[in-house]
Amino acid sequence: MTAATGKRQELFVFKYALSAAAACVAETVTYPLDLTKTRLQIQGEKDHTHYHAQRAATAHRGMLATAAGIVREEGLKKLWQGVTPALYRHVVYSGCRMSFYEILRDSVFKKNPDGSFPVWKASVSGLLAGAMGQFVASPTDLVKVQMQMEGRRRLEGKPPRVKTTGHAFRKILAEAGVRGLWSGWIPNVQRAALVNLGGQ
Repeated sequence: MTAATGKRQELFVFKYALSAAAACVAETVTYPLDLTKTRLQIQGEKDHTHYHAQRAATAHRGMLATAAGIVREEGLKKLWQGVTPALYRHVVYSGCRMSFYEILRDSVFKKNPDGSFPVWKASVSGLLAGAMGQFVASPTDLVKVQMQMEGRRRLEGKPPRVKTTGHAFRKILAEAGVRGLWSGWIPNVQRAALVNLGGQ
């Protein structure tokens, strides 16, 4: 290993650690909004066998009312239900996205002889890096959503499906196999690709 290669690796590790740490802090602070969004997306669903489920599905309208309902009925800590896999996702996604982008930039599209990297190359590299990074991290998104829904299931009188992040992963593997970890990956990958493209 040359000194230049070692220096590039050290710089990459530093950038990766800094990026992952910043993403985790931002995710922790904004996570209640993500949880509220997920609850809002399914609040129109009705369970005709449980009156309480019908009442809960229609009682919370709007972001603030939904968040307040979660705090009132489930407790303040439940606003962070499922934050662990969300943090795992950022650690995996940040590292993969950065690695894929550098590989695409240095080995696939390559810089111009003058050292510049055209906008179109940066855009395509960003699009592909975001898509591939999210594909690798998709299982953590799936587990996050499952854990976000546990509070609502308890209010509906249904038994819990998952207890911890590890339990959720094991349950998916046992019921659907490895492929089950990537359930719903296509829209996640599309969204991540476009977001990463916009960031280039």
